[in-house]
Amino acid sequence: MKISRKVWLDAIGVGFFTLVYSLIMSYGSLWMGAAAFVAVSYFFGAGFPKDKIWNILASFVCGIVWGLLAFGLLQISWISSIWPTAIMFGLLTFAVLFLQGTIMKFTMVPAWLITWGTFMLIVSNVTIKNWPLFVVELFASMALGIFVIGYASDYFNQLMFRWFPERKQDARPSIEADRLTKEKEVK
Repeated sequence: MKISRKVWLDAIGVGFFTLVYSLIMSYGSLWMGAAAFVAVSYFFGAGFPKDKIWNILASFVCGIVWGLLAFGLLQISWISSIWPTAIMFGLLTFAVLFLQGTIMKFTMVPAWLITWGTFMLIVSNVTIKNWPLFVVELFASMALGIFVIGYASDYFNQLMFRWFPERKQDARPSIEADRLTKEKEVK
């Protein structure tokens, strides 16, 4: 099995910059590393849309606002039971798609919903003592994931391809191509 150079460079770049990101997170006492992996996974999965980075970051902000709204509503005792919670989540999801389709066309629904879901997952498992700090750390973690892991690994790939350009294939056909040509001539 021949592994392409791009696969090697992608794996090395993303692996190395994940290590760099982890060190930044550790030394910066940022504990939401998983949020960065969610963000950069979305970014890679969306096809690495560099022209949409500001739309994605704005959508992350909207997802955090939606998380704050949903969490606040869940603090109301009658909403925190099963049916009202389901209705609330349904209405908020409807609102996301409606807003994006009308007055907030600059947002990207998947990034908005991923951030909202990440927010809800964290706050349902960790007691938040400082909400403003939590909001800033969550956004910073997600943005750093895209910039440190995503953009840095992409820049690494571009640099490697510039420094070590691919060699052109030999003009001589391969042994397999020679064999196929001879078989065609025999028929």
